[in-house]
Amino acid sequence: MEEKKPIIELKNIVKTYDDKIILKNINLSINQGEFITLLGPSGSGKTTILRLIAGFEWATRGEILFKGLDIKDLPPHMRDVSTIFQDYALFPHLSVENNIKYGLRLKRIPLPKSSIKPNVFAKQKSLQKKWAKQALEATKKLDKIQIEYESDLKNKKISKKKRNKLQNWLDDLDFKYASWEVWPSLMNEKFEKRYLTRKITNAEMNKIVQEVIELVNLKGHEKKSIDMLSGGQKQRVALARSLVIEPSVLLLDEPLSALDAKIREQMQIFLSSIQKKLGITFIFVTHDREEALRLSNRIAIVREGVIEQYGTSKEIYDYPKNKWVANFIGDANILEGEIIDQEEEIILLLGKKMKYWTKYKFNNNELVDVLIRPEDIVIKKSSGLIKGQVETITYEGSYYLITIKTKNKTFLAESSSEYEIGEKVYISWTVTAMHLMEKEK
Repeated sequence: MEEKKPIIELKNIVKTYDDKIILKNINLSINQGEFITLLGPSGSGKTTILRLIAGFEWATRGEILFKGLDIKDLPPHMRDVSTIFQDYALFPHLSVENNIKYGLRLKRIPLPKSSIKPNVFAKQKSLQKKWAKQALEATKKLDKIQIEYESDLKNKKISKKKRNKLQNWLDDLDFKYASWEVWPSLMNEKFEKRYLTRKITNAEMNKIVQEVIELVNLKGHEKKSIDMLSGGQKQRVALARSLVIEPSVLLLDEPLSALDAKIREQMQIFLSSIQKKLGITFIFVTHDREEALRLSNRIAIVREGVIEQYGTSKEIYDYPKNKWVANFIGDANILEGEIIDQEEEIILLLGKKMKYWTKYKFNNNELVDVLIRPEDIVIKKSSGLIKGQVETITYEGSYYLITIKTKNKTFLAESSSEYEIGEKVYISWTVTAMHLMEKEK
């Protein structure tokens, strides 16, 4: 089976504002057709990552690879991505139809090969070699400068001011490398635009607009002004305007946050179905954990400028990397345990020796955090592992969320059965319900 190549890769991305580090060595690989969510609290850096991919922010250092080429030097309009913003950024003076048409006016259609003279392709091939040679020569010159800067940096006697200046020069040099890396492709695109494509006609434009209007269920709203639409309809116009230009990647910056709960849920289902139908790569930013779990193929948990964990919804929820991720992604009971015998898989938990199972390696006498989700807590009235008392009960619709106070800890549990506040109960859990994590340092 052929291995999927990533459409976007972030490699060792650092972003600073003045002397403050916003992103620290971000590494992220995204495959074609994935629905990826950047999830984290406010100020964690998730929107900055999205803006770097879009080209609205510049990386301080590192690589932003798009189909293998470093595009960090390219302005937004030269990247094959489209962005939907939190406030939709629609044009209030234009109708639904004309909002959608806006990006289409620059679209060009490939000419049939039979209408193109053979010498045009010969010329293109010759120029491609020329552009590649020019880029190679420029890169070789940059190599010499880079070696000089790096050699100077190795000198331990230089001042901090000089060291910072050399690092800044190296960072700037990296942008020049990126610029020359994509230059042959950009020149080829310009050539194709001039000689191998034509402008889109009004008839073609209208046909495409009608198709996308039907796709996003806006039939009958074409001539309406933006002010006449509901929040969900405005969201669909923003989506249609982005989809109509056929980007390889669609970036969505908390696009559902302004919607009420019911419409938001409907739009989540709608976005998921559209993404699966078209196979476009979606990169979605949210601080809503339920939204992330519901929509995503994979989730990147962002915390204080670092990606704490990157994996599928199930991996993130069932096997969080640490206590912080466990609490952020869902309700959690976290206990401190001590590995007694890693060979026999025996742990000391709440003063009791218990069996455990984990795919990770731990050492004897090592302290660990143990996660047990509320839905994995079993409540019984007659017997169990630990005795406790019901403290609070919250009805959640399909289940009750119950807090149970025991001698050493208060547990959070889910149950379909009713209990009374103050009632004496027993709780227990299975071996596989426990997830062991390294203690945060």
